[in-house]
Amino acid sequence: MGDFNAILNINEHRGGAFDHYSIKSIFFGDFVSQTNLFDLGFYGPPFTWCNNQGGLARRWARLDRFLANNAWLTNFSSYCNKHLPRTASDHSPLFLSAKLFSHQKNRIFRFENFWFEHESCHQAVCKAWNHRSGTSPMHDFNHNISHTRNLLSKWKSSGLTSLDRNITQTEEDISTIEALEPTLDYSDLSTIALRGLYNKHQALLRQNSIKWAQRARLMWLKHGDYNTSFFHNQAQIRGHKNKISAITNEQDQILTDQQDIGREFINFYATLWGSTSKTTYDELTYNLPPDLPSLSDEDNTVLIDCLYI
Repeated sequence: MGDFNAILNINEHRGGAFDHYSIKSIFFGDFVSQTNLFDLGFYGPPFTWCNNQGGLARRWARLDRFLANNAWLTNFSSYCNKHLPRTASDHSPLFLSAKLFSHQKNRIFRFENFWFEHESCHQAVCKAWNHRSGTSPMHDFNHNISHTRNLLSKWKSSGLTSLDRNITQTEEDISTIEALEPTLDYSDLSTIALRGLYNKHQALLRQNSIKWAQRARLMWLKHGDYNTSFFHNQAQIRGHKNKISAITNEQDQILTDQQDIGREFINFYATLWGSTSKTTYDELTYNLPPDLPSLSDEDNTVLIDCLYI
């Protein structure tokens, strides 16, 4: 953390030419990439330094930042870097708060791609889509989507073991047989059992890799590449980006409490969609250009007429 006296891209400065920063920007970017560091982002003004000069000579840049490695990100799942006001310096103080999530919302249903490798998953989906109410195609479609979600949720909770726990148990079973194998007479049964466990272990590793690749939204993962720690780290960063730490309401008040943020969202959309005021035709057409072409009565009749096949 601190003043690196360099920026990462052209958007991190204002005023003056980028040439002043370009060489340092390349070296700084290489340093961050080669050391596997991650920028923690920020909340507040976009720049942390100003030369405090007037007129066209005034310059701004984001020279100060927090960088973190994988170990730090693993220990702190929630963090916020705030740029404080410049009061007695040309640099903004940085204030980093890091803590565990204090308020967890109910998670929405998400389909995991590795479920495709379970035959029972296909059976649950087929069972859901075999239902026909006969009311209307759209009603059947909506009902089947909801029914599929419910059946998959039940299937997951009742028949799907934790991948991590399953991998650990399979490795323990393999170790047990491998330890006993030299003390036993040669047996095809032990060889067959080991081969089955090896195949199961590879399948579980593949499913775990698919799981974390999906959560990290890096879908270029190829089978055989099981770098799950990398994808787990990407998912952690994405999870932080998805977290709303603060919003500004219509009264220009900054809300940081999670319950206040939730209420503000509810009030906003309740007002947006619950308005009873009716928009008149004149209000809709007020900002349209006066020479906008219009349809003739004959064209209107053709557009609203029933289509027969």
